[in-house]
Amino acid sequence: MVTIKDVAQVAGVSHTTVSLALRGSSSITEETKQKVLKAAKRLNYHPNHLARSLVNGKTNVIGVVANFFSSNFEMEILKGIEQSIRASDENYMINLFATLEKNDKVLTDLCLGRHVDGVILLSISPSPEVIKLYSDNNCPMIVVDEVAEGAIEVTMDNYHGAYMATEHLINSGRKDLAIVLGDSSRDELGLSMKERKQGFLQAIKDHGLKFNERNLFYIEDYYFEEGQVVFKRMQRYGNTIDGIFCAAGDIVASGIMLEAKNDRVNIPRDLSIIGYDDIFSSAIIDPPLSSIRQPLFQIGKNAYARMERILNGTEEYKPNKLVYEPQLIARASV
Repeated sequence: MVTIKDVAQVAGVSHTTVSLALRGSSSITEETKQKVLKAAKRLNYHPNHLARSLVNGKTNVIGVVANFFSSNFEMEILKGIEQSIRASDENYMINLFATLEKNDKVLTDLCLGRHVDGVILLSISPSPEVIKLYSDNNCPMIVVDEVAEGAIEVTMDNYHGAYMATEHLINSGRKDLAIVLGDSSRDELGLSMKERKQGFLQAIKDHGLKFNERNLFYIEDYYFEEGQVVFKRMQRYGNTIDGIFCAAGDIVASGIMLEAKNDRVNIPRDLSIIGYDDIFSSAIIDPPLSSIRQPLFQIGKNAYARMERILNGTEEYKPNKLVYEPQLIARASV
């Protein structure tokens, strides 16, 4: 097996210089760096990252952790992370970890097992014990779309987004409104769904309307098909709903729209619908779907870039909170 000493011998430098060159250090000249890289390529040398991690206590791995990665929310954030990786000169790897709702166990194993140098959590609220564990082990944590006191929090103003969506429906003349929430646990909604529900109800109250509790619907997996099922459930309660705020996102809202059209419901004459996220397909379906845009791509891009800066020492790890503002995108579904 080719070692770093073999590369050093061929390049005519010390093994320390080889190590610095392979890490892209600015402490050596470009001429020396190219000499080392040519020698490494000639010998087909590949650094042993595992051995390096045992020596310096680093894995060069950033963990991205979510309950699952099948919804648009995670996919858009991952696109942003991917873009940030492409623009970076660092050598960090990304590993995805799906907790399947065993959040604290997975996070504890990642930290104690030294599997990652830092974590970016998507819609996961770690316990205070887990946050302390990561702090004690100098493993930075960025939490997107959840509460995590003692870590870096990156959130969206879901309350304001929901208020705008509901007010848009009301201003279009809708009075009997329904809301579709995405969460498998109705008794303990996640942060985004809780805030969207609050914004929805407050807008109704502020405009002097009343909300019928039977117009509250839940889905679990954020699938298109769930939107179709939800619309059928709405029909069983009678045909009085004239506006739907799909807080569960545009994918579910698209399912509702298709089923409504199959049932010969005219959108927006008979029923107005507004979604959340403003995914690409929302602008091209018929009719185009009104939605609340949140900058998921930019959030993913910035979160990864910030984690890199923390790990390479160019930014201090300082727990704080960053809030992104949503934007109303009005289209023909309302």
